[in-house]
Amino acid sequence: MCKECGKEAAHLQLFGDASTGGQLKRDSFTSALTDPVSAPRFDSLRKLISEGSARALYGVDLELASFYCPKCDACYCGAHWQRWSVYDDDGWHDSIRGACPNGHERMLED
Repeated sequence: MCKECGKEAAHLQLFGDASTGGQLKRDSFTSALTDPVSAPRFDSLRKLISEGSARALYGVDLELASFYCPKCDACYCGAHWQRWSVYDDDGWHDSIRGACPNGHERMLED
């Protein structure tokens, strides 16, 4: 949930099981992301999601927690992130960067 307004900052869902693996779906203000999850990682990710540990998810993969500012140790919704696209010299989209309400900058999505 967003530290500023209390609205949902992102929605994460884990599909599959620990024996075969599955996939993680994350919907946030940057995009919808689907990430394969191997069987050995499944239970640890399920635990992090059920605990609501955005800091730990960020530690696993910063794109899983695009809504999280590690310097504030807080989550923010899209209304509270300033965000912009970064393009390569040849015009291809490279990444999404952003700044939290406190001005901390980071890559949100690669």
